[in-house]
Amino acid sequence: MDKSLNQRIRTLRNLIKNKSYPDSIPRQERLLERFMTEYVSGQNKKREYILFSMIRGVSYEDIMGSYNTDSERGFSYETIAIICLLSKELIQNYDKVSDTRLTENDLVFGYITSFRELLDKSLFSGDNESDITFKIGDKTVPFSVKYMKKKKCTDLVPCEKYMKTYCMNNNCGYSLGLIVKDKKIYLDSFRNEGRAENAVIKKAKDDGYLFDEKDVKEAYIRFQKHIVSKELDTINDIYQWLDKTFLNINRINLKLKFHQYLAIHKFQSNIEEMVHCLAYRPRTGKTIIMLMMALYLLKIGYKRILIMTSVPETIKSFIFELNKYYEFQDIKYKKQNEFHEVSEDFEGIVFCSVQYIKTEYDKKKANLLMCDANIFDECHFHSSNINTYKKFIEVYGDKKIMRIFASGTSDKTENFYNISSKCIYRWDIEQDNYMKNHNILK
Repeated sequence: MDKSLNQRIRTLRNLIKNKSYPDSIPRQERLLERFMTEYVSGQNKKREYILFSMIRGVSYEDIMGSYNTDSERGFSYETIAIICLLSKELIQNYDKVSDTRLTENDLVFGYITSFRELLDKSLFSGDNESDITFKIGDKTVPFSVKYMKKKKCTDLVPCEKYMKTYCMNNNCGYSLGLIVKDKKIYLDSFRNEGRAENAVIKKAKDDGYLFDEKDVKEAYIRFQKHIVSKELDTINDIYQWLDKTFLNINRINLKLKFHQYLAIHKFQSNIEEMVHCLAYRPRTGKTIIMLMMALYLLKIGYKRILIMTSVPETIKSFIFELNKYYEFQDIKYKKQNEFHEVSEDFEGIVFCSVQYIKTEYDKKKANLLMCDANIFDECHFHSSNINTYKKFIEVYGDKKIMRIFASGTSDKTENFYNISSKCIYRWDIEQDNYMKNHNILK
């Protein structure tokens, strides 16, 4: 923002503060309107303006439509793409991020320590063949972002030239990333195998780093939903949350498959019911579904969720998933050896085996009764009998307890507990085949 505009803003603020308005009220309104127009015009020339618009709930289409020229829309698209990359909505994970200018001469990457370094700058920052570069495992991956309706050469050919020199000098590997308006145009454009442009685009595609506007829009919506839910108040809060959440963190975003969404949606729709059955065949991601159900219960006011299994080793799988995804990062949990520490002050998930609680049951009964939701994994092994019923169901008396039974072979449990058909969420090989045949199982 230029000095003259800053001075005019201060003048207008003083007028308002001292209530020394000009004689003409309409003129004052025009001053205010002009001030707001120029202020917003100055602000939307910065990358962070787009970030703040996302947080305010502005749609992708409205942001792109707020810029008048193809050049401005191109830089806007670049910034949105960078935010989606940084938030791990386009790529799954990364180790470090750099905006160092690529060169063949003694290239040394400097890595950012805060999102602010990339976003608190002009929207029109450029002069670098790589719009952003990531260190992913043992590879360095520069990304080129282009927003053009017609096919034009990308910056990947010079990026590859620089990376070959860098990797030769540093004994490491590289890949290439490309984000365009329509990747089909680029995939159909350069079919001549002898063209360097074709080779670099193919490398980006083969390595999983080719994206287009459809991918960016979907990533935008996911990230917007995530950050809006945090209700961040100040610019410092925003950057601190971004840095803490995404930089130097190995967590990734959870992307549910259709059948997982389906089970969770049905469960939430029937949340007034207190007994549910997740009848999903093996290897359909039941662990994730159960954790998402537990997360939902915690969000709506349940305090302590007990997840029990017949095989103690499977507890490790639950904990692995809890520590893998951003969606679960705020969930506190206790393992089997901490069961005796469960108290009214603890809110989260408790993991243990059914046999563990049955052993010296009377000593653990008080801790068991503190839980207000029980999830029985592989329930066909341990939950459909009188002994389990008395120790884990009847023991609560009249207290309302949410119960979820999960198994790939749940017939016995369904009959034993007379579970309502609407609360049985089923997925078997027939559903798999149907979805695969219609090319919609993802």
